[in-house]
Amino acid sequence: MKKLYLVTGATGHLGTCLTAELLRRKEHVRVLVRPGRRSLVPQGAEAVEGDVAREDTLAPFFDRAGYDCVTLLHCAAMITIASKEDRRVWDVNVNGTENMMRLARQTGVERVIYVSSVHAIPEKPLGETICEVDDFSPHLVHGQYARSKAAAAQRALAHAREGLNVSIVHPSGIIGPGDHGRRNHMVRTIRAMASGRIPVSMEGGYDFVDVRDVVDGILSCEEYGQAGECYILSGHYVKVKELLSTVCRIKGRRENKIELPHGLVRRIAPIAERLSLLAGDRSPLLTPYSVYTLHTNGRFSHEKASRTLGYRPRGIIESIRDSL
Repeated sequence: MKKLYLVTGATGHLGTCLTAELLRRKEHVRVLVRPGRRSLVPQGAEAVEGDVAREDTLAPFFDRAGYDCVTLLHCAAMITIASKEDRRVWDVNVNGTENMMRLARQTGVERVIYVSSVHAIPEKPLGETICEVDDFSPHLVHGQYARSKAAAAQRALAHAREGLNVSIVHPSGIIGPGDHGRRNHMVRTIRAMASGRIPVSMEGGYDFVDVRDVVDGILSCEEYGQAGECYILSGHYVKVKELLSTVCRIKGRRENKIELPHGLVRRIAPIAERLSLLAGDRSPLLTPYSVYTLHTNGRFSHEKASRTLGYRPRGIIESIRDSL
């Protein structure tokens, strides 16, 4: 039986690592890329140009001639922590996901894994553990990225109810090696800490997971996950001060013990974002939404994924070290 993997978002951090692992396993891989980005695709993968938000460009990507079985791994997403609303976030994350699910059904794709985010899951009060849900709403989450991922997850579940063999995975904050495009917000933050551009910490923290563990979780979900089911792929909750301390220790840098209070950082963040944009940085690290996220409940349970998929995230220190 000749099998084909279709991968979207293959030039991003997760998509690059996922594609590389499939190629390492000697699988046939076709990736969807925006025009002009073929050079970023791992060698050995078939690259097809198209746009997830434009259905009229997607027919070549879904061409299954010569293959007996097709699996779609939908990783493409527009991730943003910016304050300014951007209609492309909804176009890519929601309309793009709807296009993927609908065309997968029309072309008879046998298996689909949709990569969502823990941001799509409604937050629980501090102290409570967040687990999987079976219903999503953009009205129950905060921020344009979270709203788009919640709406997209609900679309995917709707297609599952119509017979599509689709499962959803929810990674937390992805770090780890392989971010060759230097677009991952958290990996950029770790690098900034290592270079001294972020010399002090702030109150708060979040759950971080290694990209390699997410790749393993996705491929395990393909094999063991159930249609219409969701699986959290989280890692370890780390406070910002612990993250900075670990980075300094790995790099042999002297650690600064200063920790800025939340109230001060919250007032600084809008100014910092505007100054970064004026300086030409289109992806600022410090924004009101990034500060908000660090003070939300970041306690996610991956117990279901561990029980069902055999998911086992590696230690956080290894992930931080390899991110550098």
